[in-house]
Amino acid sequence: MADQLERTTNLLALLLESRMPLTLDDIVNQLRGQYPSGHAAMRGAFERDKGLLRDIGVPLETEVLTGSQAGQTGYRVDRHRYELRGLDLTDDERRALQVAVAAARTTEAEFGMLKLGGVADTSSTITTNLPELELLPSLRVAIAARAPLRFSYHGAARTLHPYALLLREGFWYVIGHDVGHDEVRTYRVDRIEGAVEQGDPGEFERPTGFDPRAVFPSDPKELGDGEQTAVVRIDRNRSTFATSELGDDRVVRRHDDGAVDVEVPCSNLDAFRSWLFGWGAHAEVVGPPAVRAEIVDWLRAMASRS
Repeated sequence: MADQLERTTNLLALLLESRMPLTLDDIVNQLRGQYPSGHAAMRGAFERDKGLLRDIGVPLETEVLTGSQAGQTGYRVDRHRYELRGLDLTDDERRALQVAVAAARTTEAEFGMLKLGGVADTSSTITTNLPELELLPSLRVAIAARAPLRFSYHGAARTLHPYALLLREGFWYVIGHDVGHDEVRTYRVDRIEGAVEQGDPGEFERPTGFDPRAVFPSDPKELGDGEQTAVVRIDRNRSTFATSELGDDRVVRRHDDGAVDVEVPCSNLDAFRSWLFGWGAHAEVVGPPAVRAEIVDWLRAMASRS
């Protein structure tokens, strides 16, 4: 189960993204595994989350629904009332803000990004904005209907039984059983290529008590296909901190000058860059050549825009 601050951030993101009011059941279903089981505990946690949002000035609105949900309470956040408008940030200012939030890697920083309306910057791969993706409504429909999805990801055809959507570090992920690999896998929604084909409803059953947080990698650098790693050299001024964060088993070489080479997951290059740049000038990618070249090319592209 998520802690309150993380859960409330995801709740705010969900309400901002939704075009229709959501009931408590809708919210719990979309944020599957983040609220406690049992109606009383779930309701209590939700009431605390609502209180926190209102305490920080979020205009959380309620309305009594009609139609098939007649009598139920729907919740929504008016983006125009919540977001700060008229800032007119330049591209450089947007990139600087995004890099700062990515380096901070805190939930409090994500609240600020949401307040700024997501500050979208499609030219930068480091981002903690709230993504508005056309696929999200159809993915939610497929999850609720237990309908399989077929799509292309990294150039390969995938068939997925979608179990849940999860928002982490400003990105939406769809989690489910990958039929071809016969295992639960996580795919970043904005990296799905082209159209998504939805199969017939009711073709699979979601595992009882499925918790997306339990299968989501605790280290975002591990997200992605394969188990790619990079070797990063941390200088003597930060080597102790690096080994403390990563563990001694990640150290592949200790240098006479006090620097250490550590092996770090880099399947998710966005998360890897965020972690790497958090060390500033104290870290250098030494291998493999393809990862080093990708980092160098990204930095050159950023420098060319300044």
